Amino acid sequence: MATEALIAWSAPEHLYTEKSPDWYWAVGIVTLALAVVSFIFGDIITSIFILVAAVALVLHAARPPRNIYHEINDRGIIIHDRLYSFLELDSFWIPHQGLPPKIILKSRRLFMPYIVIFIDEVDPEDVRAVLLRYIAETEHHEPLLKHLLERLGF
Repeated sequence: MATEALIAWSAPEHLYTEKSPDWYWAVGIVTLALAVVSFIFGDIITSIFILVAAVALVLHAARPPRNIYHEINDRGIIIHDRLYSFLELDSFWIPHQGLPPKIILKSRRLFMPYIVIFIDEVDPEDVRAVLLRYIAETEHHEPLLKHLLERLGF
């Protein structure tokens, strides 16, 4: 059964900051230091894991974000091709400070309790009005780890 979009927009999947060569050097030095310390303490598996994880993070951080289609319909919120049913969501919050505007959704899932969606091309108040019909509005804050990673350029 097809449902009609109540509101739809495209927005980047994450914030992107241009990385300087110094950023890559800093990440490399910290990674090597952690891997060497782990190796010295005899934990070779952890040392290898640190190196692989750092390479994966750097590759992800270097890639510019793609624009993703977002849609709110009467069944839930579609992010790219994934439907987050209103039954899976507890509440939402649209912070008034900070740019670009975003929606913070509180999910009932254990491993992904917060979903952050950037709002682009549409008025945040229109999005708020549509969401209020289906789920509660409760003040939420982004996880501290997300803020830390954004500050570090990831």
